[in-house]
Amino acid sequence: MLEAVGWELQYTPFTPILVAAGLIMASIGVYAWNNRGVAGATSFAALMAATALWAVTYAFQLAGTNAATVGFWANANHVGVAVVPVAWFCFSLQFSARDRWLNRWTVGALSVVPAVYLLFVWTNQYHHLVRGPIDLKPVADGALFVSQHEFGIVFWAHAAYSYALMAVGVLLLTHLLFWSPAVYRRQVGLVIVGAAIAAVTNVLYHAGHGPLPSVDLTPFSFTVSGLIFFLAIYHYRLFDLTPVARALIVDTIQEGMVVLDTDGRVVDVNEAATRLLEVETPDVIGRSFESLLADDVEFVDPDVYRSADRTDGGVAAGPNSAGSRGVRPESLASESIDTRFLDPSRPVDEGVPVEAELIADCGSTRRHLRLSATPVLGVGGDRLGRSIVIRDVTETRRLQAEIDDTLDRLRRSNAELESFAGVVSHDLREPLRTTERYLSLLDRNAEGELDPDDAELLTVARENAQRAQEMITDLLTYSKIEHGTGEFERVDCNRLVADVLDGLRFEIEDRNATIEVDDLPTVFGIDHLLRRLFQNLLANALENAGETAPDVTVSGERNGEQWVFTVSDSGIGIEPEYADRVFDLFERGDRTGTSGGTGMGLSICEKIVTVHGGTIELDSTPGVETSVTVSIPVDPPGG
Repeated sequence: MLEAVGWELQYTPFTPILVAAGLIMASIGVYAWNNRGVAGATSFAALMAATALWAVTYAFQLAGTNAATVGFWANANHVGVAVVPVAWFCFSLQFSARDRWLNRWTVGALSVVPAVYLLFVWTNQYHHLVRGPIDLKPVADGALFVSQHEFGIVFWAHAAYSYALMAVGVLLLTHLLFWSPAVYRRQVGLVIVGAAIAAVTNVLYHAGHGPLPSVDLTPFSFTVSGLIFFLAIYHYRLFDLTPVARALIVDTIQEGMVVLDTDGRVVDVNEAATRLLEVETPDVIGRSFESLLADDVEFVDPDVYRSADRTDGGVAAGPNSAGSRGVRPESLASESIDTRFLDPSRPVDEGVPVEAELIADCGSTRRHLRLSATPVLGVGGDRLGRSIVIRDVTETRRLQAEIDDTLDRLRRSNAELESFAGVVSHDLREPLRTTERYLSLLDRNAEGELDPDDAELLTVARENAQRAQEMITDLLTYSKIEHGTGEFERVDCNRLVADVLDGLRFEIEDRNATIEVDDLPTVFGIDHLLRRLFQNLLANALENAGETAPDVTVSGERNGEQWVFTVSDSGIGIEPEYADRVFDLFERGDRTGTSGGTGMGLSICEKIVTVHGGTIELDSTPGVETSVTVSIPVDPPGG
C-alpha cells in the first residue's frame, strides 16, 4: 500500500489497462497537435488529452483505499468527463468544415455548463448535488475498493448536456459520411465508431447494465477507441487527407445543388439553387422538388431540344411549346420528361444521370435551366435519394440560337448562290453557244478568203468562247460540291483511277505520256467526287507538261489514320510566288507556256477533299517535278 500526501493508494489489476489507455490517447493527442494546421486537429488533440486524463484519474480513483483519496481522484476524473463532450462537438464542427460557427464566443458559451458543473463537483461535499457520500466497499478479497453512491441532479443535468453534444457531433459526421469519397468515408466512419464505443459503454454504465457493478468501463473502452483512432490516422491518413466538406464546396459552386430523399422531398439545398429557382432556403427543406418550380415552367428534353423551334431568339419554347410539359418524341413517346425526371419511385440506373431542361418566364426574358439528377447511395450501396445539379444555360441557348441563325443564313446564301450559278450558267451558255455557232459559220463561209490576221482573230474568238463555256461548267460544278452531295461508301481507287485514265486515253496518246499507277487502297468516300478529284489532278498534270512527254505517277498508302495519295508529274512546275495561290478560284499559277484551263481545277479538288474531311497540298520545283498530296481519313466523317 502507498501513502502520499494523505492519500492511500494500492496497485489494482485495472491500473496497467487504464494507464495504457491514457498513454494511447495521449500519444494520439500529441500527433494531432503536431498536425494542428489541419481542420479538426486542435480540437481532436484536446479530446484525446481529456480522455487520457479521464483514464489515468480513474485508475487512481480505483486504486484509492479511503474516501478522501477516492473523492479527490473522482473530482479530478470529472475534469476529463466535462471536457470530452465539448471537445468532441468542436472537432465535429471543424472536421465537417462548419468551423465558421466556431469562435471563442461559441467555445466560451459551450464551456459555461462544464465550468459550472466542475464548480459543483469540487464543492460537492457541501451540497451533494453531484453525487452522494462515498461508501467504499472492498471486493476481490480487498484487492479493489469500489464506491457505492447515488448521482445527484446536477450530474444528470450535465450528463444530458454531454450526451446532446455527443449526439449532434455524431450527426454532423454522419452527414459528412454520405458526402465524402470512399477513403474519407472510412476515416469518418472509424472516428464515429471509436467515439460510439466509448459513448455506448458510458450509457450502459449509468443505466446499470454494466458487467461489473460500480465500475465504469468507459475509460477501459478508450483502449479500443484509441486503436480504432490509430487505424484511422495511420492507415487512412486522418489529418493527412481531410475531406473537403459541404460548406467549402456545395455552398460555393456556381451550379445549384438540391438533395432529395427517397420520397422526393428536399433535404438539402445550396445557395446557388435557391437563387436559380428563386426560392428562400428556410421554405425549401421538406418540400417536394416539383413544388419549388413555378406553375408556368416548361420541361423539354435537352437531347432533342431544337433552338430552331424557338420563339424569341432561341431562349423560349422548345419542341413542345404548345403544352406546359415537353415530351421526348420517339424514345419517350409514352412518358413525359417531367414524369421521368420528377417521379421519385422511378428506377434510376446507377451512374446514368437523368437530364431535363426547364424553361421559365423571368419578367421580359426566359431562362433555361439544365437539370441533371443522379442517385445518392449510402456506404452499403443502398439508395438514399437523388442529387440534382442545376445549371443556367440561358446564355448557351442564346449563343446556339445565334449560331443556328448564322447557319440558316449561310444555307440560304448557299442555296441562293447555287440558284444564281444555275441561272448564270443557263443565261450565259445560250449566248455563248450562239456566238460559237456564228463564229463557226463565219469560219466556214469565209474559208480561204480571210487574210492571216483576221483568221487568227477568228481563232482566238472561238477559243475564248470555248474557254468561257468551260469556266461556266467548272463554276457550276464548284457550287454544287457540298456536304450531303452523296453517300459515303467503299470506293476502289484502283478501279476508279483506271476509269479516269480510260477517259483521258486520247490526250495521253496525243502527248505521248507515261502514267504509272501503284496499287491503290479502297477508301470510304463519295464515288463521283473522288472520280472528279483524280480526273482534275491527272488532267492538270497532262495539260501542264510543257513540250516534253510527261511522266505521271499516282501512288497511295496508309499513314496512321489517313490515306495519303500523291499525283506527281515532270511538267514545267509552278514558281514559288504562285504556289500559295493555286487553290484559289480562277488562279492558274502563271504557267508560262501553257494554254487553256479555267483556273478552277485545283479549287474544285480542294473543295472535294474538304467534303471528305481531308487536306490537299502542292509542292513544286519548276522544271523538275510537281506533286499534289491528298490526305483523307481512313474512317468516314462521323464513323
